[in-house]
Amino acid sequence: MSTQEAGTNAFSKKQMLASTLFTPKHKDVLDVILQDDNRYTLDEAEQLLKLFLNEEVI
Repeated sequence: MSTQEAGTNAFSKKQMLASTLFTPKHKDVLDVILQDDNRYTLDEAEQLLKLFLNEEVI
């Protein structure tokens, strides 16, 4: 699900975790769900975050 297209604003996991756009709680989740060697757009990160937080707990 990572973006490698030219001209797309994609960020590394480290950049996402340093961003002020996410709360500390969301950064903890992103630290777990994002892969170190991939780049993500903000939309992709938010979508992955939403999917993770809305998973049903058994």
